[in-house]
Amino acid sequence: MSFSFVSNDDAATRRAAASCLAALSPCGKPAGQASLSPWQTIEASARVLEADALADRAWVVRSRAANGATAMASAWPIWFRRNAARYERPLVCLCRIPSVAGLQGLAAQLRQRGVLCNEATAWREGAIPERHAELPLWLADNLDYVPYDLACADEARAVLEGALKDMYGHGTRRFYYLSAHDLPTRAGTIMDPAMASDAVRGMYLARAIPAGAAIARVRLLAAGTVLHAGLRAARLLWRGWRIGAEVWSCPSYTRLAREARQASWRALLHPDEPAEASHLVRCLARGRGPVIAATAYPRRIAEQIGAHVSGPFMAVGDDSMAIAPRDDPLSSRALALAAIKVLQEAGR
Repeated sequence: MSFSFVSNDDAATRRAAASCLAALSPCGKPAGQASLSPWQTIEASARVLEADALADRAWVVRSRAANGATAMASAWPIWFRRNAARYERPLVCLCRIPSVAGLQGLAAQLRQRGVLCNEATAWREGAIPERHAELPLWLADNLDYVPYDLACADEARAVLEGALKDMYGHGTRRFYYLSAHDLPTRAGTIMDPAMASDAVRGMYLARAIPAGAAIARVRLLAAGTVLHAGLRAARLLWRGWRIGAEVWSCPSYTRLAREARQASWRALLHPDEPAEASHLVRCLARGRGPVIAATAYPRRIAEQIGAHVSGPFMAVGDDSMAIAPRDDPLSSRALALAAIKVLQEAGR
C-alpha cells in the first residue's frame, strides 16, 4: 500500500529543511582528526536530526529486513504526530535491507520522497551471485531512485545535505538511495562547496596527476570502497611506470549516465540551440587519456557511462575477470594492470 502526499504548506517544508541543513552544517570534522566511516557519519547526522531542537522538523525512521523479507519501517507514527497533516517534514530512513522486495516494502510505507540510507554490507551478506547483483541493477533502472555508493565521510555529508536541499528545498519528488559502508577511512581535508556540489552531481576530482613528466596519462574513476584501491593504483602507476593517473570519485554512475543521456537527447531534439554538456562530459574534458571506471557492484553499473566517454574506455566490476590469474579484479594491482592494458591497446 502506498500513499500520495501533497504538502499543505510548502513554505513550512522548506523552512524545516533549512533548519535541518543548518543543524547538519557544523557536523564536519576538522582536518587531521580521525574520519568516521560513511555509515557512522549518517548515524551521527540522524542523531542530530533526532535531537529535541529538531524533533518537530524532521522524520528519522529506522528499519531492518532480513532474508529478503519486506522491511517494516515502523513509519506509521509519522502520520499522527503533531502538525503531520499540515506540512511535510524531511525524511531520513536508516535501514539494513538486502533485497529489492525489502526496499519496495519500505518505500511503500513512506511518502513519495526521502533519503534511504542502506548499510552497504546488507545486500552482500550471504547472497548468491544473482541476488548479489539484483538490488544495484534494479536501482540503476528505476527512475524513482537516485542511487549513490559512498566512499568516505565527506561524501556522505555532502550527498545527504544535497538530497535534503533538492527534495525539500527545490521540491523534487524522488528517493535518494545512499549505500554507506562502515569501514574506517583516512582523514583528509573537508570538501569545499564546489567539490561537495560535484559529489552530489555524481563525480569529483579526488587526485590530480603529480607534477613531473608522465610517459602516458589515464583517468581512474571509482566508487565506494573501490576509490581507495583506485588511489593506491594511481600511486603504483606513477612509481612503477611513470604513468600519470587522475583519480575521480564517482558516488553515482547512474546519475552521471542519466544526465548525460538527457543532454544527448536535448542536443538531438534541439540542434539549433547551444548544446549544454553534462557533468560527466565537463569533468572528463579537463584531462586526457583512457578512462577506467571501477565499482564494487556488477560491471554494468560502471558501463552506464561508457557511451558518453570519448576515447578508450574500460569498466571493471566485482563480476569482472582479473588480468592476472587469481587476482582480485578490484585490487589496486589489478586496476593498475587494467590501465596499462588499455593504454597498450590504444597504442600509447
